Amino acid sequence: MGFSLEIVTPDRLVIIDEVEKVVCPGAEGEFGVLPNHVPLITKMRIGEVRYIDSTMKNEHILVVTGGYVEVTDKKVIVLAEQCIRARDIDKVQEEINVQKAEEILKTAEKSTEEYLNAKKTYDLAKAQLKALEKTG
Repeated sequence: MGFSLEIVTPDRLVIIDEVEKVVCPGAEGEFGVLPNHVPLITKMRIGEVRYIDSTMKNEHILVVTGGYVEVTDKKVIVLAEQCIRARDIDKVQEEINVQKAEEILKTAEKSTEEYLNAKKTYDLAKAQLKALEKTG
């Protein structure tokens, strides 16, 4: 017996599916959700949302750039700033993004907008590359 998963971004509904398990990148670390989980609302950081669908029992991996998760006993709603399916990630482009961000991070002052943007780009690109490794 599973539960409903909805992943939504500001511009689209990414997925609605019946799932057995969801793992989200919480602000304080990853957390898993199984059926009848205690209700909660928490902030997400950049990272992977992984879930196992109820029909085929396949694991699916998506990368989010932050947002919020609401968990009830029968539903998980992920409100993400952005969401990228692992199968849509361009490995070469993300490797380039890591290199460019690393160069900026070496020279920019830590409190500047340039540094913060480079850090977010770096974290997102690394999360996407990690997701690609897991999907083969």
